[in-house]
Amino acid sequence: MMKVSNTIYLEIMDSMEKKKRFRSKIHDLIGQQIFIDYPIDEETLKTRSFIEGDKFKVWFLGKDEAVYSFKTEVIGKVERKFPMLILKDPGKDEYKRIQRRQYVRIDTFIDVAIQPIEQIFQPFTSTSIDISAGGMAVSLPDNHPMTEKDEVVLWFPLNLQSSDMIYIKVKAKLVRIILSEGRLKGSFQFIELDEKMRQKIVRYCFEKQLSLRKKERGAML
Repeated sequence: MMKVSNTIYLEIMDSMEKKKRFRSKIHDLIGQQIFIDYPIDEETLKTRSFIEGDKFKVWFLGKDEAVYSFKTEVIGKVERKFPMLILKDPGKDEYKRIQRRQYVRIDTFIDVAIQPIEQIFQPFTSTSIDISAGGMAVSLPDNHPMTEKDEVVLWFPLNLQSSDMIYIKVKAKLVRIILSEGRLKGSFQFIELDEKMRQKIVRYCFEKQLSLRKKERGAML
């Protein structure tokens, strides 16, 4: 399920310390050992070292594009081209599936440019309402020129925590137009989406979900 180059997210399991979330990258998988970069604190963006016995809850995106979590601890350190921590891999039986990709849809407000393929109307810009790896909902102006089943090209940016801003260009079909709470919403289905770009959208949704869970837990404290 895990693979080298995966980004993973770690949360300290220590009742004496304020809950903190970190991210890191897997560099090697040997037996029951996971070799990772020194984790980066998502608030300070600084790396942090840990000692043997420190315990974490870990989240990662599996090869099947489902989100998994498990509990682990630091079992060592190693110096190769750079210092790495070694985590214990509890085994697949201990992985807990959180959610499959096709159900991961998150609310997000990003700029979207809509360009017709057949030039049947002038391109225009709007903002998204939500997004998943399969499509997105976009606010439509009252005088929008679109009809259901129109095919368009969507352009939009994604700000990933683990990389720079990326830009997605994807062919999409307008599946339906909905009037909800006084505003028009266009539901688009992605078609001919490059798998590499799909993975970027999956990761964006994954990161947004983790960020939301962190805020919810903070509000309950």
